[in-house]
Amino acid sequence: MSVIKNVIVLGMHPYPWHDDKMSDTMRSMTRAFSGVRPVFINPSVGFKRALTEKYALRFAWSFVEDGAVLVCTRPFEKVPSSFGLGNVKSRRTLQQLNAFIQSVLGEGWRKNSLLYLSSGGIAQSYETMKALTPLLMAFDILDDNLAFPGISSREKAMLDAFFTELISRSTVVTAVSDHLFEKISKSHPEKIKLLPNGVDVDRYVHRDDFTEEIGELRHLERPLIGFVGAITSWIDLELLLKIADGLSRGTLVMVGPVIQEAVPRDLFERLTSHPRVTFTGPVSTQRVPHFLHQFDVLLLPRNYAPHSLASDPLKLYEYMATGKPVVSTALPSALRFQDAIYVGQGHEEILALLQKALDDWPRERSQKCRDAIATMTWENRAKKLLEWVEASAVSLAPATTAASARRLH
Repeated sequence: MSVIKNVIVLGMHPYPWHDDKMSDTMRSMTRAFSGVRPVFINPSVGFKRALTEKYALRFAWSFVEDGAVLVCTRPFEKVPSSFGLGNVKSRRTLQQLNAFIQSVLGEGWRKNSLLYLSSGGIAQSYETMKALTPLLMAFDILDDNLAFPGISSREKAMLDAFFTELISRSTVVTAVSDHLFEKISKSHPEKIKLLPNGVDVDRYVHRDDFTEEIGELRHLERPLIGFVGAITSWIDLELLLKIADGLSRGTLVMVGPVIQEAVPRDLFERLTSHPRVTFTGPVSTQRVPHFLHQFDVLLLPRNYAPHSLASDPLKLYEYMATGKPVVSTALPSALRFQDAIYVGQGHEEILALLQKALDDWPRERSQKCRDAIATMTWENRAKKLLEWVEASAVSLAPATTAASARRLH
Protein backbone atom coordinates (compact mmCIF):
# COMPACT_ATOMS: atom_id res chain seq x y z
CA MET A 1 0.00 0.00 0.00
CA SER A 2 1.36 3.44 -0.95
CA VAL A 3 2.59 5.64 1.88
CA ILE A 4 2.63 8.85 -0.13
CA LYS A 5 -0.67 10.60 -0.88
CA ASN A 6 0.59 14.15 -1.41
CA VAL A 7 3.76 15.63 -2.92
CA ILE A 8 4.60 19.19 -1.86
CA VAL A 9 6.95 20.70 -4.45
CA LEU A 10 8.94 23.88 -3.91
CA GLY A 11 9.39 25.57 -7.27
CA MET A 12 12.84 26.55 -8.50
CA HIS A 13 13.77 30.20 -8.20
CA PRO A 14 12.90 32.18 -10.31
CA TYR A 15 10.24 30.05 -12.07
CA PRO A 16 6.73 30.41 -10.62
CA TRP A 17 4.02 28.14 -11.98
CA HIS A 18 2.75 30.67 -14.54
CA ASP A 19 6.19 31.43 -16.07
CA ASP A 20 6.03 30.33 -19.71
CA LYS A 21 9.45 31.52 -20.91
CA MET A 22 11.58 28.65 -19.54
CA SER A 23 11.05 24.99 -18.70
CA ASP A 24 12.49 23.51 -15.51
CA THR A 25 12.68 20.19 -13.72
CA MET A 26 10.46 20.96 -10.73
CA ARG A 27 7.41 22.12 -12.69
CA SER A 28 7.84 19.28 -15.19
CA MET A 29 7.98 16.78 -12.32
CA THR A 30 4.93 18.30 -10.63
CA ARG A 31 2.87 17.74 -13.77
CA ALA A 32 4.19 14.18 -14.08
CA PHE A 33 3.34 12.82 -10.61
CA SER A 34 0.62 10.19 -10.82
CA GLY A 35 -1.51 8.66 -8.07
CA VAL A 36 -0.70 11.49 -5.64
CA ARG A 37 -1.93 15.01 -5.02
CA PRO A 38 0.64 17.55 -6.25
CA VAL A 39 0.94 20.78 -4.27
CA PHE A 40 3.22 23.35 -5.91
CA ILE A 41 4.69 26.15 -3.80
CA ASN A 42 5.66 29.13 -5.92
CA PRO A 43 9.16 30.40 -5.20
CA SER A 44 9.51 34.04 -4.23
CA VAL A 45 9.69 36.25 -7.31
CA GLY A 46 10.70 39.45 -5.52
CA PHE A 47 9.12 42.88 -5.26
CA LYS A 48 10.06 44.19 -8.73
CA ARG A 49 8.66 41.23 -10.61
CA ALA A 50 5.55 41.12 -8.41
CA LEU A 51 5.00 44.78 -9.25
CA THR A 52 5.62 44.29 -12.99
CA GLU A 53 3.31 41.28 -13.18
CA LYS A 54 0.64 43.00 -11.08
CA TYR A 55 0.51 40.54 -8.22
CA ALA A 56 -2.28 41.18 -5.73
CA LEU A 57 -1.21 42.53 -2.34
CA ARG A 58 -1.72 39.51 -0.08
CA PHE A 59 -0.99 39.05 3.60
CA ALA A 60 -1.70 35.32 3.74
CA TRP A 61 -0.91 32.26 1.64
CA SER A 62 -3.38 31.51 -1.14
CA PHE A 63 -3.92 28.77 -3.72
CA VAL A 64 -5.61 28.08 -7.02
CA GLU A 65 -6.24 24.77 -8.76
CA ASP A 66 -4.65 24.15 -12.15
CA GLY A 67 -5.97 20.77 -13.19
CA ALA A 68 -4.73 18.28 -10.62
CA VAL A 69 -2.13 20.70 -9.23
CA LEU A 70 -2.74 22.93 -6.24
CA VAL A 71 -0.66 26.06 -6.92
CA CYS A 72 0.24 28.00 -3.78
CA THR A 73 1.44 31.60 -3.75
CA ARG A 74 3.21 33.21 -0.82
CA PRO A 75 2.08 36.45 0.81
CA PHE A 76 3.91 39.79 0.94
CA GLU A 77 5.34 39.45 -2.60
CA LYS A 78 4.28 43.01 -3.35
CA VAL A 79 5.95 44.36 -0.21
CA PRO A 80 9.41 45.85 -0.95
CA SER A 81 12.47 44.34 0.73
CA SER A 82 14.19 47.64 1.54
CA PHE A 83 14.49 49.14 5.02
CA GLY A 84 14.71 45.69 6.62
CA LEU A 85 11.30 44.60 5.34
CA GLY A 86 12.83 41.67 3.42
CA ASN A 87 13.68 39.76 6.58
CA VAL A 88 10.32 40.59 8.15
CA LYS A 89 8.25 39.38 5.20
CA SER A 90 10.38 36.24 4.79
CA ARG A 91 9.99 35.36 8.46
CA ARG A 92 6.23 35.92 8.48
CA THR A 93 5.79 34.01 5.24
CA LEU A 94 7.52 30.97 6.69
CA GLN A 95 5.67 31.27 10.00
CA GLN A 96 2.38 30.94 8.13
CA LEU A 97 3.45 28.07 5.89
CA ASN A 98 2.92 25.14 8.25
CA ALA A 99 -0.60 26.22 9.19
CA PHE A 100 -1.40 26.85 5.54
CA ILE A 101 -0.28 23.37 4.44
CA GLN A 102 -2.23 21.87 7.33
CA SER A 103 -5.37 23.75 6.21
CA VAL A 104 -4.94 22.35 2.70
CA LEU A 105 -3.89 18.76 3.42
CA GLY A 106 -5.26 18.13 6.90
CA GLU A 107 -3.81 17.94 10.38
CA GLY A 108 -1.93 14.68 9.88
CA TRP A 109 -0.42 15.64 6.52
CA ARG A 110 3.15 14.64 7.49
CA LYS A 111 2.25 10.95 7.72
CA ASN A 112 1.48 10.63 4.01
CA SER A 113 3.16 13.61 2.33
CA LEU A 114 6.51 14.00 0.61
CA LEU A 115 8.29 17.34 0.59
CA TYR A 116 10.19 17.57 -2.69
CA LEU A 117 12.96 20.20 -2.82
CA SER A 118 15.77 21.03 -5.21
CA SER A 119 19.17 22.69 -5.27
CA GLY A 120 17.69 25.39 -7.50
CA GLY A 121 17.41 27.87 -4.63
CA ILE A 122 19.24 26.28 -1.71
CA ALA A 123 18.25 28.94 0.84
CA GLN A 124 14.53 28.72 0.01
CA SER A 125 14.70 24.90 0.12
CA TYR A 126 16.39 25.00 3.52
CA GLU A 127 13.89 27.54 4.92
CA THR A 128 10.94 25.51 3.62
CA MET A 129 12.33 22.34 5.21
CA LYS A 130 12.78 24.12 8.55
CA ALA A 131 9.27 25.55 8.41
CA LEU A 132 7.52 22.29 7.54
CA THR A 133 9.73 19.68 9.33
CA PRO A 134 8.53 16.82 7.10
CA LEU A 135 8.83 13.11 7.85
CA LEU A 136 9.57 12.31 4.21
CA MET A 137 11.72 14.51 2.01
CA ALA A 138 13.44 14.20 -1.37
CA PHE A 139 16.26 16.55 -2.34
CA ASP A 140 16.92 16.75 -6.09
CA ILE A 141 20.38 18.10 -6.95
CA LEU A 142 19.98 19.64 -10.39
CA ASP A 143 23.22 21.61 -10.76
CA ASP A 144 26.46 22.27 -8.94
CA ASN A 145 24.83 25.40 -7.57
CA LEU A 146 27.61 26.14 -5.09
CA ALA A 147 30.05 26.44 -8.03
CA PHE A 148 28.02 29.15 -9.75
CA PRO A 149 30.00 32.36 -10.32
CA GLY A 150 29.19 35.49 -8.33
CA ILE A 151 28.70 33.84 -4.93
CA SER A 152 30.70 35.50 -2.16
CA SER A 153 32.77 33.34 0.18
CA ARG A 154 30.49 34.24 3.08
CA GLU A 155 27.33 33.35 1.17
CA LYS A 156 28.91 30.14 -0.11
CA ALA A 157 29.78 29.03 3.44
CA MET A 158 26.17 29.62 4.52
CA LEU A 159 24.70 27.83 1.49
CA ASP A 160 27.13 24.94 1.93
CA ALA A 161 25.88 24.46 5.50
CA PHE A 162 22.26 24.56 4.27
CA PHE A 163 23.09 22.11 1.47
CA THR A 164 24.70 19.64 3.88
CA GLU A 165 21.71 19.74 6.23
CA LEU A 166 19.27 19.28 3.36
CA ILE A 167 21.12 16.12 2.38
CA SER A 168 21.31 14.87 5.96
CA ARG A 169 17.58 15.32 6.60
CA SER A 170 16.41 13.87 3.28
CA THR A 171 14.86 10.45 2.90
CA VAL A 172 16.30 10.23 -0.62
CA VAL A 173 18.82 12.43 -2.42
CA THR A 174 19.01 12.38 -6.22
CA ALA A 175 21.49 13.86 -8.69
CA VAL A 176 20.92 14.48 -12.39
CA SER A 177 24.47 13.80 -13.61
CA ASP A 178 27.31 11.36 -12.99
CA HIS A 179 29.49 14.31 -11.97
CA LEU A 180 27.08 15.32 -9.19
CA PHE A 181 26.44 11.72 -8.20
CA GLU A 182 30.14 11.02 -7.73
CA LYS A 183 30.69 14.27 -5.85
CA ILE A 184 27.89 13.64 -3.32
CA SER A 185 28.75 9.94 -3.04
CA LYS A 186 32.03 10.84 -1.34
CA SER A 187 30.20 12.16 1.72
CA HIS A 188 26.74 10.54 1.54
CA PRO A 189 27.03 7.24 -0.35
CA GLU A 190 24.04 5.68 1.41
CA LYS A 191 21.49 8.24 0.18
CA ILE A 192 22.49 9.49 -3.24
CA LYS A 193 20.89 8.05 -6.37
CA LEU A 194 21.45 8.93 -10.03
CA LEU A 195 18.29 10.31 -11.64
CA PRO A 196 18.89 12.10 -14.97
CA ASN A 197 16.45 14.70 -16.23
CA GLY A 198 13.51 13.89 -18.45
CA VAL A 199 11.57 15.14 -21.45
CA ASP A 200 7.99 15.34 -22.67
CA VAL A 201 8.75 13.26 -25.76
CA ASP A 202 5.42 13.76 -27.52
CA ARG A 203 5.73 17.57 -27.46
CA TYR A 204 8.83 17.50 -29.65
CA VAL A 205 7.84 14.92 -32.26
CA HIS A 206 7.38 16.47 -35.70
CA ARG A 207 3.93 17.80 -36.57
CA ASP A 208 2.72 19.11 -39.93
CA ASP A 209 2.25 22.65 -38.59
CA PHE A 210 5.94 22.79 -37.59
CA THR A 211 6.75 23.30 -41.29
CA GLU A 212 4.96 26.67 -41.25
CA GLU A 213 7.27 29.68 -41.21
CA ILE A 214 7.88 31.53 -37.95
CA GLY A 215 7.77 35.31 -38.14
CA GLU A 216 11.03 35.82 -36.23
CA LEU A 217 12.88 33.52 -38.64
CA ARG A 218 11.25 34.39 -41.97
CA HIS A 219 13.81 36.98 -43.08
CA LEU A 220 16.91 35.02 -42.03
CA GLU A 221 19.30 33.39 -44.48
CA ARG A 222 19.43 29.60 -44.25
CA PRO A 223 20.74 27.25 -43.08
CA LEU A 224 19.71 28.10 -39.53
CA ILE A 225 21.91 26.90 -36.66
CA GLY A 226 19.77 27.28 -33.55
CA PHE A 227 20.18 27.37 -29.80
CA VAL A 228 17.21 27.60 -27.42
CA GLY A 229 17.76 28.37 -23.75
CA ALA A 230 19.14 30.94 -21.35
CA ILE A 231 22.24 32.81 -22.53
CA THR A 232 24.18 32.84 -19.28
CA SER A 233 27.49 31.95 -17.62
CA TRP A 234 27.63 28.41 -19.00
CA ILE A 235 27.36 29.40 -22.67
CA ASP A 236 30.60 29.46 -24.69
CA LEU A 237 30.36 32.88 -26.35
CA GLU A 238 33.81 32.54 -27.93
CA LEU A 239 32.63 29.39 -29.68
CA LEU A 240 29.53 31.20 -30.92
CA LEU A 241 31.68 33.97 -32.39
CA LYS A 242 33.89 31.43 -34.18
CA ILE A 243 30.81 29.73 -35.60
CA ALA A 244 29.41 33.05 -36.82
CA ASP A 245 32.75 34.09 -38.33
CA GLY A 246 33.02 30.75 -40.11
CA LEU A 247 29.64 30.90 -41.80
CA SER A 248 29.83 31.73 -45.50
CA ARG A 249 26.05 31.53 -45.58
CA GLY A 250 23.30 30.98 -43.05
CA THR A 251 22.46 32.37 -39.61
CA LEU A 252 23.22 31.53 -36.00
CA VAL A 253 19.96 31.99 -34.07
CA MET A 254 19.88 32.42 -30.29
CA VAL A 255 16.44 31.97 -28.73
CA GLY A 256 15.98 32.73 -25.05
CA PRO A 257 16.55 35.26 -22.28
CA VAL A 258 19.96 36.88 -21.87
CA ILE A 259 21.25 37.06 -18.28
CA GLN A 260 23.27 40.21 -18.86
CA GLU A 261 25.19 40.18 -15.58
CA ALA A 262 26.37 36.61 -16.20
CA VAL A 263 27.95 37.00 -19.65
CA PRO A 264 31.12 38.90 -20.73
CA ARG A 265 29.94 42.26 -22.06
CA ASP A 266 32.52 42.60 -24.84
CA LEU A 267 31.85 39.14 -26.31
CA PHE A 268 28.11 39.63 -26.07
CA GLU A 269 28.28 42.99 -27.85
CA ARG A 270 30.35 41.45 -30.64
CA LEU A 271 27.74 38.72 -31.04
CA THR A 272 24.77 41.07 -31.09
CA SER A 273 26.42 43.21 -33.78
CA HIS A 274 27.51 40.25 -35.92
CA PRO A 275 25.71 40.12 -39.29
CA ARG A 276 25.22 36.36 -39.09
CA VAL A 277 23.82 36.25 -35.54
CA THR A 278 20.23 36.90 -34.47
CA PHE A 279 18.86 37.05 -30.92
CA THR A 280 15.09 36.58 -30.77
CA GLY A 281 14.72 37.01 -27.01
CA PRO A 282 12.64 34.58 -24.93
CA VAL A 283 9.69 32.78 -26.48
CA SER A 284 6.87 30.83 -24.90
CA THR A 285 7.69 27.21 -24.07
CA GLN A 286 4.66 26.28 -26.19
CA ARG A 287 6.48 27.65 -29.26
CA VAL A 288 9.85 25.97 -28.59
CA PRO A 289 9.12 22.71 -30.49
CA HIS A 290 8.12 24.75 -33.56
CA PHE A 291 11.39 26.70 -33.41
CA LEU A 292 13.44 23.53 -33.03
CA HIS A 293 11.88 21.96 -36.11
CA GLN A 294 12.58 25.12 -38.13
CA PHE A 295 16.32 24.89 -37.45
CA ASP A 296 18.67 22.90 -39.67
CA VAL A 297 21.07 22.09 -36.81
CA LEU A 298 20.44 22.26 -33.06
CA LEU A 299 23.43 23.54 -31.10
CA LEU A 300 24.35 23.03 -27.43
CA PRO A 301 27.31 25.43 -26.93
CA ARG A 302 28.07 24.79 -23.25
CA ASN A 303 31.47 25.76 -21.83
CA TYR A 304 33.55 23.66 -19.44
CA ALA A 305 33.10 25.68 -16.24
CA PRO A 306 32.52 23.41 -13.20
CA HIS A 307 28.82 24.23 -12.92
CA SER A 308 28.38 23.54 -16.64
CA LEU A 309 30.20 20.19 -16.54
CA ALA A 310 27.94 19.06 -13.69
CA SER A 311 24.73 19.84 -15.55
CA ASP A 312 22.25 17.63 -17.38
CA PRO A 313 20.64 20.14 -19.76
CA LEU A 314 16.94 19.72 -20.41
CA LYS A 315 17.52 21.15 -23.86
CA LEU A 316 19.66 18.18 -24.88
CA TYR A 317 16.74 15.79 -24.36
CA GLU A 318 14.34 18.14 -26.15
CA TYR A 319 16.74 18.43 -29.08
CA MET A 320 17.08 14.65 -29.33
CA ALA A 321 13.32 14.11 -29.20
CA THR A 322 12.97 16.08 -32.47
CA GLY A 323 15.29 13.74 -34.40
CA LYS A 324 16.98 16.84 -35.92
CA PRO A 325 20.79 17.08 -36.24
CA VAL A 326 22.35 17.87 -32.84
CA VAL A 327 25.88 19.20 -32.22
CA SER A 328 27.11 19.61 -28.64
CA THR A 329 30.27 20.47 -26.80
CA ALA A 330 31.71 17.55 -24.84
CA LEU A 331 29.71 17.80 -21.63
CA PRO A 332 29.69 14.50 -19.72
CA SER A 333 25.90 14.42 -20.12
CA ALA A 334 26.26 14.77 -23.90
CA LEU A 335 29.04 12.18 -24.19
CA ARG A 336 26.54 9.51 -23.07
CA PHE A 337 24.79 9.98 -26.41
CA GLN A 338 27.75 10.37 -28.75
CA ASP A 339 26.65 7.44 -30.89
CA ALA A 340 23.44 9.38 -31.65
CA ILE A 341 24.50 13.04 -31.72
CA TYR A 342 27.69 14.83 -32.80
CA VAL A 343 29.90 15.73 -29.81
CA GLY A 344 33.03 17.86 -30.25
CA GLN A 345 35.87 18.40 -27.79
CA GLY A 346 37.23 21.77 -28.96
CA HIS A 347 36.15 24.70 -31.09
CA GLU A 348 37.69 23.43 -34.31
CA GLU A 349 36.06 20.03 -33.94
CA ILE A 350 32.70 21.68 -33.26
CA LEU A 351 33.05 23.76 -36.44
CA ALA A 352 33.81 20.63 -38.45
CA LEU A 353 30.89 18.75 -36.92
CA LEU A 354 28.50 21.60 -37.66
CA GLN A 355 29.41 21.38 -41.32
CA LYS A 356 29.08 17.60 -41.19
CA ALA A 357 25.63 17.89 -39.61
CA LEU A 358 24.55 20.27 -42.36
CA ASP A 359 25.93 18.01 -45.09
CA ASP A 360 25.27 14.56 -43.68
CA TRP A 361 22.83 13.59 -40.94
CA PRO A 362 21.97 9.93 -41.53
CA ARG A 363 18.39 8.92 -40.89
CA GLU A 364 19.59 6.24 -38.49
CA ARG A 365 21.01 8.95 -36.22
CA SER A 366 17.56 10.53 -35.94
CA GLN A 367 16.16 7.19 -34.85
CA LYS A 368 19.02 6.66 -32.39
CA CYS A 369 18.25 10.01 -30.81
CA ARG A 370 14.60 9.17 -30.36
CA ASP A 371 15.35 5.66 -29.09
CA ALA A 372 17.91 6.95 -26.57
CA ILE A 373 15.41 9.19 -24.80
CA ALA A 374 12.20 7.24 -25.47
CA THR A 375 11.88 6.02 -21.86
CA MET A 376 13.35 9.16 -20.26
CA THR A 377 9.95 10.72 -19.70
CA TRP A 378 9.04 12.93 -16.77
CA GLU A 379 6.40 10.36 -15.81
CA ASN A 380 9.02 7.62 -15.50
CA ARG A 381 11.32 9.95 -13.56
CA ALA A 382 8.55 10.90 -11.12
CA LYS A 383 7.55 7.26 -10.69
CA LYS A 384 11.15 6.24 -9.92
CA LEU A 385 11.53 9.00 -7.33
CA LEU A 386 8.35 7.96 -5.52
CA GLU A 387 9.43 4.30 -5.58
CA TRP A 388 12.74 5.16 -3.94
CA VAL A 389 11.08 7.28 -1.26
CA GLU A 390 8.46 4.61 -0.58
CA ALA A 391 11.16 1.95 -0.18
CA SER A 392 13.18 4.17 2.15
CA ALA A 393 10.08 5.13 4.13
CA VAL A 394 9.37 1.48 4.92
CA SER A 395 12.89 0.91 6.23
CA LEU A 396 12.86 4.18 8.18
CA ALA A 397 9.38 3.73 9.68
CA PRO A 398 10.49 3.14 13.31
CA ALA A 399 12.86 6.13 13.23
CA THR A 400 10.32 8.49 11.69
CA THR A 401 7.65 7.42 14.19
CA ALA A 402 10.03 8.20 17.03
CA ALA A 403 10.88 11.55 15.49
CA SER A 404 7.20 12.36 15.18
CA ALA A 405 6.65 11.49 18.83
CA ARG A 406 9.50 13.79 19.88
CA ARG A 407 8.03 16.62 17.81
CA LEU A 408 4.63 16.23 19.49
CA HIS A 409 6.22 16.43 22.93
